[in-house]
Amino acid sequence: MTLSLPQQKQTQRDAAFAARAEMETESAGDQAAARFLDTFPTLAGETVSLYWPLGSELDTRPLLHALHERGVNCALPVVEKKDHPLAFRKWEPDTVLEPGAFKVLIPAISAPFVTPTLVITPMLAFDAAGYRLGYGGGFYDRTLEKLKREGSCAAVGYAYAAQEVAKVVTDRYDHRLDWVVTEQYVRKIV
Repeated sequence: MTLSLPQQKQTQRDAAFAARAEMETESAGDQAAARFLDTFPTLAGETVSLYWPLGSELDTRPLLHALHERGVNCALPVVEKKDHPLAFRKWEPDTVLEPGAFKVLIPAISAPFVTPTLVITPMLAFDAAGYRLGYGGGFYDRTLEKLKREGSCAAVGYAYAAQEVAKVVTDRYDHRLDWVVTEQYVRKIV
């Protein structure tokens, strides 16, 4: 029996989620942050969206604080509606966070909306071609499509090196990343 494309994606997603939950994560967030900062040293004044880590995701908090200290405008994504692009609210160290969709912490409603020029995305898996496997809601793909259509925006996948797979199952809605940053390496997608 041949699996449908959605079934193939879910099978890959289940395997990737289970594998990520078993990874050694100590200091990986600090290592990935250092690699990111070496690769992107001149982002002061830019607006960069990160994600607040959930569960076994690669921890972005070391990078979030380091970028803020370097004068980068930081933002966190907010799910406003199902099947819509993400919105972004400004984040600073004293920003009040509250649970949003999927129990992910997001800036409170008092934080202003911003538009990022660089979006750091979580992922369950990625491949050398720059495709990422997300959780299946399509939020980042819709968001990247919208931001790239409206102006210049780069997408950086942020994950453990062990999350790389030979090939991510894709469909016509999937958008390629411009970069992948892990605790072990940085890769520009060409």
